[in-house]
Amino acid sequence: MFDSWYASREEEVAGWLRHLHAHPELSFQETATAAFVAARLQASGIETHTGIGGTGVVGVLRGEGGPGRSVGLRAELDALPIIEKSAINYRSQSEGVFHGCGHDGHAVTLLTAAAYLSQHREFPGTAIFIFQPAEETLGGARAMIADGLFERFACDEIYALHNIPGMAEGYIGVVRGGALASADIVRVDIHAAGTHGSAPHTGADGVMAAAAFLTSLQQSLTWVIDSRESGVVSFGKIAGGAAANVLPELVLIEGTLRAHSPDVRDRMIAQVNAVARSVEMTYGVQIDCFIEQLVPATINHSHCVDGVIESAARVAGPDRIVAHPRPVMAAEDFSLMLQQRPGAYFFIGQNGEYCHHPEYVFDRKIIPLGAAIFADLVRSRARLSNS
Repeated sequence: MFDSWYASREEEVAGWLRHLHAHPELSFQETATAAFVAARLQASGIETHTGIGGTGVVGVLRGEGGPGRSVGLRAELDALPIIEKSAINYRSQSEGVFHGCGHDGHAVTLLTAAAYLSQHREFPGTAIFIFQPAEETLGGARAMIADGLFERFACDEIYALHNIPGMAEGYIGVVRGGALASADIVRVDIHAAGTHGSAPHTGADGVMAAAAFLTSLQQSLTWVIDSRESGVVSFGKIAGGAAANVLPELVLIEGTLRAHSPDVRDRMIAQVNAVARSVEMTYGVQIDCFIEQLVPATINHSHCVDGVIESAARVAGPDRIVAHPRPVMAAEDFSLMLQQRPGAYFFIGQNGEYCHHPEYVFDRKIIPLGAAIFADLVRSRARLSNS
């Protein structure tokens, strides 16, 4: 049923994708994108709410199949501050702004599911279509939740998808447990008694202390984290000093911590501070550590993972389900929604460059697959009992 319906709408859907891709907007600036989404929902006769958490949009569609549960489906609206270098003929018309992660495709996928369900309302319960701003800056989910998302639009379960280059095109993967990592920003300030490079014994060497901190932290994490668990620390910035022959008074280091479980996250944070104390004693410096916890790991709920597998198998066939897919170390603020409601985050494979690459292109051939799975999740999960 979905396939024949989509065949009659495919060119229209492709036009939606071309429009959104050509007119990208950055986080919390998605006013035109939100207006486009709202107009498409309203054209489908879906109750539409705007301005949720800033520029978020929510559509509410009540089924005609009797009472049932409410199923939430989420897509993102924002683009990235990247110059596009793809070869497509509907490239970004906004200089330095680019849908390089596929959020335009995700939004169109959800709009497609919404349009289909609006014409096939024989499902029970309610479908909640959530179009979230500012996923790239990890602030949009928090803003929508703070604006009363789940109080205003009750969801018994919630689902989201993401394209993933590297997984075979048209295959579906859903991870049990931590699907994506937590994300924390680490800043380390190393204060030292600066001195002349010819007499390091008269001061303290903050540069050597920084080197010791970096190597010791990386090495020691292998001893405090179970090797079967996932945790990554990466430092992308180090700064200090102004002259080759002067030991600086301050060295700054900045990086990120990522983990797939709360326990590993806590262990990594504790180890940052433990290594800092050790280096202080060894090198005679003072180290201040600042850790900004951005978002927790995206942890799927097991019964909702089962629901995705069942829907994907009905839509695409059981041979298209990737068994035991590997989690991703990137972070997602959908994790905050999964702390509020049970749900699952799943991947659909596509070809091409990886997300955030300047030549990345969202594969529109996966739109009907994602939309059909979304629609099936509403139909199947809304009829379940809450008892």
